[in-house]
Amino acid sequence: MVSAEDSRVLIVDDDAETLDLLREIVAKEGYRVETAENGQAALGKIEHERPDVVITDIHMPGMDGLALLNELKTRVPDTLVILLTAYGSLKTTVDAIKAGAFDYLSKPFIVDEIRLVVRRALEHKRVLSENQSLREQLQDRYRFDNLVGSSPGMVSVYKMIARVAQTDSTVLLQGESGTGKELVARAIHANSPRRTGPFVTVDSGALTESLLESELFGHERGAFTGAIATKKGLLEKAHMGTCFFDEMANISPTLQSKLLRVLQEREVRRVGGSGTMTVDVRMIAATNKDLKPLVESGSFREDLYYRLNVVTITIPPLRERVEDIPLLAQFFVQRYGAQKEKPVTGISDEAMDLLVKYSWPGNVRELEHVIERAIVLSPHTTILPHDLPESIRTAATQTPVHSGWMTIDALEKDYILRVLDAHQRDIGRAAEILGIHRKTLLRKLRRYGMS
Repeated sequence: MVSAEDSRVLIVDDDAETLDLLREIVAKEGYRVETAENGQAALGKIEHERPDVVITDIHMPGMDGLALLNELKTRVPDTLVILLTAYGSLKTTVDAIKAGAFDYLSKPFIVDEIRLVVRRALEHKRVLSENQSLREQLQDRYRFDNLVGSSPGMVSVYKMIARVAQTDSTVLLQGESGTGKELVARAIHANSPRRTGPFVTVDSGALTESLLESELFGHERGAFTGAIATKKGLLEKAHMGTCFFDEMANISPTLQSKLLRVLQEREVRRVGGSGTMTVDVRMIAATNKDLKPLVESGSFREDLYYRLNVVTITIPPLRERVEDIPLLAQFFVQRYGAQKEKPVTGISDEAMDLLVKYSWPGNVRELEHVIERAIVLSPHTTILPHDLPESIRTAATQTPVHSGWMTIDALEKDYILRVLDAHQRDIGRAAEILGIHRKTLLRKLRRYGMS
């Protein structure tokens, strides 16, 4: 454990008496203490020596405590921040915790409470430091040599990754949902000169246009209701690293125009801001749709398409690389098998035969979920056929009609079963994926005699 004299605490308050009192309390615990009378002075202090913990008042002239917290989370993300205020309220507390504060205390404070919270913060910092090796192990998941598959289609992907990783070119990843586009993007980043920089993911399909713009470009304090502090956008956070745009086809025309400017000018402007900031970011975009028809229909900008489409890597669906299924299945067994009290170490030949015959509409992600589910349910050390979902067991035994063709009803029933199994029988999620209303899905299930 790090000794007290090696722990550094920075105290920030515009009230001289409070500053002296807090310095005395913290110093008596044996910690090294620095003080600053405002937020700007505090930022100057961290340029010379990084504190382990910062205690700051919220209500200060100029840069308030929440704005300082935001800057500290960007500049020294490992530093823990404790906020103080004489204007305690539920909203202030929620805002503080949402913004990333370690803890929040109201004035007048209790001396023993200050000591306890600082002690807890430093202990938490120690645990985080000890877990650094664990975080590095997790990052290994995204190394190039951990991509699984030896089919011709995947070998082609590996070659493309190796070629583009050493360049700074924009890359467009094409492939169905679940094929591993983010894994490929991380592999490109991990093997590039930017590997020591950040890898930032933008989920373009999960947010509304206004929220995505704020997340992407950041915002100034007061730019809109709820903007209580200046916030850096994901593009700023990705400076000197890689920004991965998932579901690029879902970005609105307005944001397409602003993103094109970033690619051309290497500049961003926060929402509500007047100035621009230079960013050095390598962009990797992913889509499960063909962008060309979207360009032709006018829903996707042609100039942005050509900016993104410098290098295109197409990731084949799992049904087109059947020979990779045993490798992937065993890979996931090794990943999840050791987590059980009685480890699962393999897959029976009969179960593997079912996996190979299944068409995998959810691709590698679906296979991963199936193996994880089987490991959780299996009482044995080997995955057997009855450990697999019903849709996979029945797919191999379905009788085709009319010279190998299935009826529309049979195809629909089979597909609905697969989607339900891939998402743990979540009716709402399955209906969303199928593009139908929940009630419509329930009606179809009843029609096919499925509960």
